[in-house]
Amino acid sequence: MKAEKLIDAIGEVREEYVLDAEVSERRRWRVWPALAAAAACLAVVLGTLAWSGALHGQREYKLSGRSQNVRVFELRKPPEVGHDVYSLIPLTQEQIFTEWDTAIFRGTVTGIRNIEVDMNGESFYWSLVSVEVKSVLRGDLQPGDTAVIRAETPLGGEGWVEDQEVVSQIRMGTEGIFMPQVYDGESMFGANGAWLCLRDLSPYGLADGVRWLFLETPEGLAFDRPAFPSASGAETLEDIEAYIGRMLERTA
Repeated sequence: MKAEKLIDAIGEVREEYVLDAEVSERRRWRVWPALAAAAACLAVVLGTLAWSGALHGQREYKLSGRSQNVRVFELRKPPEVGHDVYSLIPLTQEQIFTEWDTAIFRGTVTGIRNIEVDMNGESFYWSLVSVEVKSVLRGDLQPGDTAVIRAETPLGGEGWVEDQEVVSQIRMGTEGIFMPQVYDGESMFGANGAWLCLRDLSPYGLADGVRWLFLETPEGLAFDRPAFPSASGAETLEDIEAYIGRMLERTA
């Protein structure tokens, strides 16, 4: 096409096409503010979900009807907490073996789950410890079973909770002798107008994190020696097994 014909062709563009192009251009630029607003709303929603823990890998536990006004979440990592729990009830070594229905077994820790228990807006941070049973000194468990035990402290973090000095040394692979309470449908925890049936989480739980377990650690045998004066010189789990056998005979 010659130059003069090309100019003529451009000059013959219909007016409505020019107007349509202008409108399309305006519409195209109007889309971006709308998308920006939508992205901002999405960021707010995602931020809210992240704050609530939904994007942090938390899994909510299903609870029975006996639990009221409580929600329980599994945490990806232990929270940093530090607080007092309660003063330990004084018990003689004989009472430790007779006051509550406890199972007694030796085993190895195969799993640790940290959880948040939301009681009507008040949070408690606990852990659920899975133990593969090696031998049974008292109770219905069998070697090879896995027992899940509730502890009133998170494990593996930097925080601390008073009266949990022994249980806080638990790590994956820790071997020990455990003496947890056996939970039933009447084992309840209440706070802030909420109630949790403890058996919804695990069939066993430690009354405190000091007197109900004996652990092999890199620093040696860890347990509350003042609470067990007859076992104060024990150095191995075999020593503890022998001590517990004597105590069970004495308190039968």
